[in-house]
Formats: sequence, C-alpha cells, structure tokens
Amino acid sequence: MKCSLCSREAESDLCQYHEEAKSRLKAAYKEWVEAYGKMGWKDYLDNVKRSAQTGQWVKEVAERLESVD
Repeated sequence: MKCSLCSREAESDLCQYHEEAKSRLKAAYKEWVEAYGKMGWKDYLDNVKRSAQTGQWVKEVAERLESVD
C-alpha cells in the first residue's frame, strides 16, 4: 500500500511520517485552544497551514483533514 499524500510505502492510507504528523496535529489542537481561547477545528487547521513554522508533512495532512471535514 502507498501513502495517499506522498506515495511512500504505508501500512494504511498514510506513511509513518504523515501518520505521525496527523497524530501530533490532533494532539496540539487542545494546546492551541488553551493558549488562544475558543478556536474551531477548521480555523486551527488554517492557522497551522499558514504558519511559517509548520513543516511540510503537517501542512499536507492539515490540507487533507480540512478537505475531509
């Protein structure tokens, strides 16, 4: 099976790198809400994607999650 985002070998829809990015992205949402107050999931994903500090794998996962939700 191949990763749907980068075509690397994968055991599921995502390779280990994108799977880790997805896990960290979801875990960080709670921290963002605590730091910035009430923030919707889509607003969070948009902020993450626009941040210069966000890595490419996280941006790719955020884009995918935003289009799914």
